Amino acid sequence: MKIFIFVRKGCCLCETLKNKLTKINLKEIKPKLEINEIDIDRFDLYQNKYKKFDNEVPVVAIKESKSQKIIELPRISPRLKDDQLKKWLEININIALNKN
Repeated sequence: MKIFIFVRKGCCLCETLKNKLTKINLKEIKPKLEINEIDIDRFDLYQNKYKKFDNEVPVVAIKESKSQKIIELPRISPRLKDDQLKKWLEININIALNKN
């Protein structure tokens, strides 16, 4: 399953979350996750497509394998430690998948 992190270059919250995600073992989370980072300010992307994230970054979303639908996850607290972040991902991904 793909997990997207929508970020903005120079955003300290985005950098902190990216660093935390690299520290945890995502292979242990079921379903297996593959991280894709999207800089919402890149000139080669459709600006309007990510405009809704303008004041919301970092935003984490998952892409369902079957329907290819992108589901936004709740906002992540920047205070979560590595193990807490891993548990948060497990819980919120399962909730999101069971709702859809």
